[in-house]
Amino acid sequence: MLESYASLTDGPSVFRRTLALMDRLESRPHNLFSKVLSTPLLLNPEALSLLRSLKEEQGTSILFDSGGYYVQIGRVKYHELYMALLERYRQHRWADWYILPDNVPTSQDSATVVDAKVRETVSFGAMFYAELPEVLRERAVAVVHGHTRNQIEYCIEHYLRLGVRALGFGSFGTGGKGQEANIATSSSVSHARAVVDITRRLGLRVHLFGLGAPSLVALLHGISAHSFDSASWIKSAGFGQVHLPFTRGYNVTYRSGQSTIQKGISWAEFSRLKRISQHECYFCQDYGMLTEAKMHRAIHNLVCITESVNHINEQRFELARQVYENASPKYRSIASRCL
Repeated sequence: MLESYASLTDGPSVFRRTLALMDRLESRPHNLFSKVLSTPLLLNPEALSLLRSLKEEQGTSILFDSGGYYVQIGRVKYHELYMALLERYRQHRWADWYILPDNVPTSQDSATVVDAKVRETVSFGAMFYAELPEVLRERAVAVVHGHTRNQIEYCIEHYLRLGVRALGFGSFGTGGKGQEANIATSSSVSHARAVVDITRRLGLRVHLFGLGAPSLVALLHGISAHSFDSASWIKSAGFGQVHLPFTRGYNVTYRSGQSTIQKGISWAEFSRLKRISQHECYFCQDYGMLTEAKMHRAIHNLVCITESVNHINEQRFELARQVYENASPKYRSIASRCL
């Protein structure tokens, strides 16, 4: 079973707005917000309290992120994470999983820098693990990084000595302004698959970080990881984009159909793709509803990625193939190999 964690790292007002809007959905996937990834180091007490309430009242599984993404984009320095993160983890022992601090390599890093980041991630991760309360060690997620097979195996070898029960892979390609976007390059996908293959026989869980657009769900299924997280549902909404199950994002506030990144879509074409993907929700009933506000698009997107995962887990592969054939030509060949 493939599991999806919705990334939720904003303040309490966004938390409350998200939950309030979800209540408008008369019919919604049962697991829409059953798993959440959040970065406790960046959350204030009110936001943390809301997260804990989700867990206690709705049974939501909480994955605490180390903040490696914010190191990746230059918002936080890696060496500043350690003590602050350790203290926050010690204070909040109610989460389900705790990611060890990691130093994310980017596509712009030299081979020397990547190797240094890999070794630093392993050494700091081991020290951090040793300082965690024993009750949290069994819920620790050690992060595998690397741009070569040797680096991947180096991480796994050292983490197995620690005795961790779960690993995460985060060295996907990066792009965009500040290297903030993860990209499924062929080499990084190969490395992610290697992590899963090596650890499967040992009974370890493997999580894939930051690669959760609906168009990639077939690929994620093919890698056979246990789970992934996605911020694309809310990030793409901020750029005016909407998804459908198994599709790329289309911009509903930008008129051009020529741009490859901010490709626009007509309401007629969007309606056609809705029929093919068998999607319908409160927020995409009409054009005005979809374009009216970022959070309307965000909840719609969250429903779509959740439906994508549910279709795969329920083995509705023919529906997925139909969508890839009609709406996601870039990923069509990948889907044919993975479904």
